[in-house]
Amino acid sequence: MTDLAQLELAIRGVTVGAFAATGVSLAASRKMTPTRWVGVLVMICSIAHVVESHFYYTEGRHFSPVTWALAASAAGVFWLFCSVLFEDEPKIPAWRYAIPVAAVTFWFIGAFLPPSPVRAAVWWSFAAYSVVLHIHILLMAWRGWRIDLVERRRHLRAPIAAAATGYMFIQTLCDFSFGHGPVLPGMVQTVALAVLGVGSALALLRAEPVLVQASPAAGETPAPKPVETLDLTPADRLVLARLDKAMNQNEVWRGEDLSIGTLAALVGAPEHRLRKLINGTLGHRNFADYVNGRRIEAAKIALSDPEQALKSVSTIAYELGFASLGPFNRAFRAAAGVTPTAWRQDVTPAYPHLRLVETGEGAPKGDKRA
Repeated sequence: MTDLAQLELAIRGVTVGAFAATGVSLAASRKMTPTRWVGVLVMICSIAHVVESHFYYTEGRHFSPVTWALAASAAGVFWLFCSVLFEDEPKIPAWRYAIPVAAVTFWFIGAFLPPSPVRAAVWWSFAAYSVVLHIHILLMAWRGWRIDLVERRRHLRAPIAAAATGYMFIQTLCDFSFGHGPVLPGMVQTVALAVLGVGSALALLRAEPVLVQASPAAGETPAPKPVETLDLTPADRLVLARLDKAMNQNEVWRGEDLSIGTLAALVGAPEHRLRKLINGTLGHRNFADYVNGRRIEAAKIALSDPEQALKSVSTIAYELGFASLGPFNRAFRAAAGVTPTAWRQDVTPAYPHLRLVETGEGAPKGDKRA
């Protein structure tokens, strides 16, 4: 065994250890939140990928069908992990499981088809699918950056997405030969994997408590921590008092263009301080959920008020600060479990059906229309 081969094995061993340590840390909890168990699955797939790529580049074969399948599903599982980590949902929507299932389907077709142009097309489609997933991960990380109230997670959004996308690009260059052998040697892929594994361990293990805690269930408001038990400065208490007045008395959440920056300016506090207080004291992990919680509660009252029965659902949505009906419907359904229209029908008291009753009396003589 050459020195270079030994070095590659050593680097891969460190990488496996980093992924394993992260997976064990995520699994070491009595309460397995979605972020935890999907994270464990990501680490298992990553270890399988380390093993598979070693055998593929050194011996031109696969270690086993199981590790090959796990490695092939890594991109889909990582997409699922990022969606759970970034989207703050109490449970994973059923449709999201289709993403890693599709990756496994691509693998199954490509693995068991005989060598042919069709098989090559399947593998190229699989590579394109992985590219699309990583682009969407970048979009998820960027889209939620401004409204993320968990400071450590907010700082990790760009590095996590960029590192995974960069490695995907390196892996693609290593896998496809274009008729002249690999574009990049296997050692480059090995080093990139090590950087990804060790970086993931350092980032996730350090920020693990705030990243993997469970999000509140739909419609559930996080319980704020008693102010008396917190180590708050007089400035923090002043900001909280102004925030309470702005949200409860002035109802600034009705403004369509309300952002964390706008709210910080209204209460006269730096944006980072307001983020910390809303997250650490009030228990909210996402600014949109914090604001929409007030809007949905007001919507429930408006929709159940008989005096507002003539108001359309869209009018109520606009009055409460939603820019369009679609986001309002999605937010209301996530909180209440039903659409706003169904909610109104369920809570509005039913009136008895009216019917005309004939009295037998003729119409007045002066009424010539009778």
